[in-house]
Amino acid sequence: MTGTHRAVAPALLVAALIPLLSGWSLSVVASGSMSPAVEPGDVVLTAPPPAERLRVGAVIRFRPANRAGRAVLHRIARIDAQGRLVTKGDANRVADAEPVPPGAVTGIGRLRVPYAGLPVLWWLRGDYLRLALAGVLLVMLGLLVPAGRARHERAARVRSRR
Repeated sequence: MTGTHRAVAPALLVAALIPLLSGWSLSVVASGSMSPAVEPGDVVLTAPPPAERLRVGAVIRFRPANRAGRAVLHRIARIDAQGRLVTKGDANRVADAEPVPPGAVTGIGRLRVPYAGLPVLWWLRGDYLRLALAGVLLVMLGLLVPAGRARHERAARVRSRR
């Protein structure tokens, strides 16, 4: 590993951890209720929910009372007279049955990383063949990179001798 690579890897790790240390969190999307804006297998980074950001059109993560333990990522369709959030998945025809109290919101969508959560989704769905194939592909790519780098460095040494 070159000096540049040794410096970049820790910097990327720190850059990835800073949002998490600031109260942000990651969610792997498991359903297609937010298609086409957010697809199954995408990872959504959510920030802590300041009240002023809870407005119509915002994508929020919340824990509905009727689905213990499972968070939902939907868009705020409207705010009712009691100040509760009426949510709806973009792909759903109707709004969710239960309005969400603002205190049940656990995050506001800030960044979507397409496909990044596919391995987690495959694991949860028991699609171990896809998971294994992706693992083999990553190992093969990892083996090819150093070989290509060594070939490039040898060629550079030959050119510098001329």
